[in-house]
Amino acid sequence: MARTRCRIRPLPFCNMRVGTLARTLHYNAMALQISILIPTYNRPGQLAEAIASVAAQDLGLIREVLIGDNSNAAMRQENSDVIARSPIASLITHVRHDPPQGNFENQWALAKLAGSDHVLFLHDDDTLAPDGLARLADAARNEEDERVKVWFGRNYVMDEKSRVDMATTKTWDALYGKDGPSEARPVWRWCLTQSLPPNSALLVRATYLKYMEGTRDGNVGDWGLWVRLANGGAWGRFVAEYIWSYRVQEASQTQSGRGMDIHLWYEIGTQLQVPPEAEAEKLLLVTPKAQVATMRYLRDGERRRALRCMASSHWTWRQRLSPRGLTTALFLLTPRPLWMWTLRYRA
Repeated sequence: MARTRCRIRPLPFCNMRVGTLARTLHYNAMALQISILIPTYNRPGQLAEAIASVAAQDLGLIREVLIGDNSNAAMRQENSDVIARSPIASLITHVRHDPPQGNFENQWALAKLAGSDHVLFLHDDDTLAPDGLARLADAARNEEDERVKVWFGRNYVMDEKSRVDMATTKTWDALYGKDGPSEARPVWRWCLTQSLPPNSALLVRATYLKYMEGTRDGNVGDWGLWVRLANGGAWGRFVAEYIWSYRVQEASQTQSGRGMDIHLWYEIGTQLQVPPEAEAEKLLLVTPKAQVATMRYLRDGERRRALRCMASSHWTWRQRLSPRGLTTALFLLTPRPLWMWTLRYRA
């Protein structure tokens, strides 16, 4: 029987050096795609800027962009037009909430819809810095510590017209403990310096889903998330690069209406679990909020919580005997029927 010589065509990677092949296979195995989640409410102009900043990133990193829309009907149409004009319209899913959801409920819904293992929230009035997403993705891809579940960096501070204020930016870097080198720390340590941002951090989606909902978060759900993550033993890696820009503006959803739920911020802060050697730092973090928190409890009709707060070690006797402290005590001693009647007219 004649033997047929078979010529086998080498596969494309056969001519690669062993090291190059190994790196290529490693990179492909570690390929990371991200779901960008943008909750929005009546800000089509600023939403357009946020989307444009996403379009300027390495699109190979982005699986999808989910926009959770709580806007009114007219603004929703404007948002739809903004999306249609975007060069990344094919990546965007416009999720219209009807009826509108709360801010954090909006975020939870988007996270549940996300198809990637990693998510990044971007507020509609903020923007990603050029290559910001790539810097976070590189850090996550090269992560060797399995305890790290969140990656974050520095942020520029800009005004309503998107003008960056570098003096304020540097001040915030120092204020929030982000003027040092890149490093990984326990999340509780980052909580003590309030370094973790309200958005534009890269998160493992499963971790976010596990810790996202708190029973008493109010409008400080981002703080609640970080404290729950800390108490769960997670670590976070700081990337010493500018990743995003935070917009300072008067029309802040958190500062309008009820204002910031400082009493819930205080309450969550007291739940932060730290080792004994860090208790003094935790005390410095939560104590300054106690007096305001007590009055907010009273304003919301939570007299028992107000009493516990005022009786705690976070109030000193000097503060209790001050005019402010005595006024607070007077409110606490007001008979409940009269107090409930007063609350009807507190506005």
